[in-house]
Amino acid sequence: MTPQDIAFEESAKAFVGKHHNLNLATFFVATATDALLCGVMFIQLSNYLTYSQEDRKFNKIIVGITTTCSAGVTIFITSCMFELFVYNFGRYTPFATTELLAYMCLFDIATSTATQIFFAHRAYKLSRHSKILVGIIGVLVLVSICGAVGFVPLYIQSNAASEVSVRKTRIFIYLWLAAGLGADILITSVIMASLLRSKTGWKSTDKTIMKLLAIIVETQLPPTIIILVFLITFGGFAHENYLDVWPQWVQSKFYTCGLLASLNSRYSLRRAMKNDSSHGKAKTNQAVVHVLTETYIQRSEAGAGSNPSGKTQDAKKPYFSNPAANPAGPESTYSPRRITRKDPLDMDDDSFELSDDAQDVVGHQTHELQRSETDGDGVEEGEVHKMDYLDNPSKTGLTEDSAVEGQRSRR
Repeated sequence: MTPQDIAFEESAKAFVGKHHNLNLATFFVATATDALLCGVMFIQLSNYLTYSQEDRKFNKIIVGITTTCSAGVTIFITSCMFELFVYNFGRYTPFATTELLAYMCLFDIATSTATQIFFAHRAYKLSRHSKILVGIIGVLVLVSICGAVGFVPLYIQSNAASEVSVRKTRIFIYLWLAAGLGADILITSVIMASLLRSKTGWKSTDKTIMKLLAIIVETQLPPTIIILVFLITFGGFAHENYLDVWPQWVQSKFYTCGLLASLNSRYSLRRAMKNDSSHGKAKTNQAVVHVLTETYIQRSEAGAGSNPSGKTQDAKKPYFSNPAANPAGPESTYSPRRITRKDPLDMDDDSFELSDDAQDVVGHQTHELQRSETDGDGVEEGEVHKMDYLDNPSKTGLTEDSAVEGQRSRR
C-alpha cells in the first residue's frame, strides 16, 4: 500500500471507530429489515397477481417498476455486505469508497417516483381533476429526481464517502429528500381531505370512507416517516456516523409494500361493500315493504233518485301500479314489492374514487322518501324507501289497516 492509501485507511478507521458498534450495527440492522420487508413484498405481490388479471395496465406497470427496483435494492445490499464484511474483512477503506451506496439512490428514486405517480393519480381524481394540484406534485417529483440523479456522479467523482464529499453533494441530497417529502405530504393530505368531504350521512358510506382513510394512513404514512427520518439523520448525523444508511436501504421497500397493500385492499373492500350493497345477494331476513295504492273517483250525477247533494260515489277499481308483477293476476290490488336501497358509494375497478351522485344523495330526500325502523329482522335503521304517490285525491297506506274516509273498494 502506498502512503496515500495508508493515510486514507487510517482516516476511514477513525471515522468508523468513532462510533464503532453503532456504525457496524446499522448495516446489519438495515440488511435484516430489508430482508424482512422483501419477504412481505413477495407475499403481497403473489396476492396481487392472483386477483389482478383484469387490473388496468397502468397499475401493472407501476407494480412492475416498484417490485423490480425493490428487488434490485436487495441484490445491491447483499453485494455491499459481501464487499464490506467478506471480501475486505478487517479493512475500513471500503466503508468510505464503495460506490454501491450511490447507485442505490437510482433504485430508490425510481421506486418512490412510481409510487408517488400512482397516488397522485388518485389525488387528482378525488380532487375533481385539479390541474393545479398535478402541477405542484409534478414539480416536486421532478426536483426530487434531479436531486437523486445529480448526487450519483458527484459522489463517484469524489471517490470518498468522507465529510468533504458529503459537503459537495449535500445540496442534491436535500433536494431529493425535501422534494420527495413534500410530494408525499401533499398527496396524502389531499386524498384524506377529499375523503372527509365525501361523507354523506349514510351509515354504510361513511363506514367505507373511514376504512379508506385507515388504508391511506397505513400505506402512505410509513414511507413518509421513513423519508423524514432519512432527511433528519443525513442532515444531523451524516458527518459522525452511518445512521442514514438504514432509512436509505429500506426506503424502497416501504414504498413498494405500501403500494401493494393499497392495491390488495380493494378486493376486501369490494367484498365488504357487496355484502352491504343492494347489488349483492338479497338477505332472507331483509325487510319487505308492502305498498297498497287505492284510487277513488267521485263524480256528480243529475236527475231523479239522486241524493240531496246531487252527488253519488262510484268507487272504481283500485289502481295497481305494476299488474304484471302481481302473482294473483291483474285484478288484484295487493302488491308485495321488495324495495332495496341504493348504495351511495361506488368504487372504480382501479380506485376508490367516490361518485358525485353519492355525495348529493342526502340532499335530495324529499317528502317522497320515508324511513322504516328496524323491526328485529336485522335490517339497518334508516333504510330509505320510496312511496308511490298519484296526482289525485287518493290515499296510500303501508299496511292493510290504513283507514281512509269514504267508501273503500278492494279486489
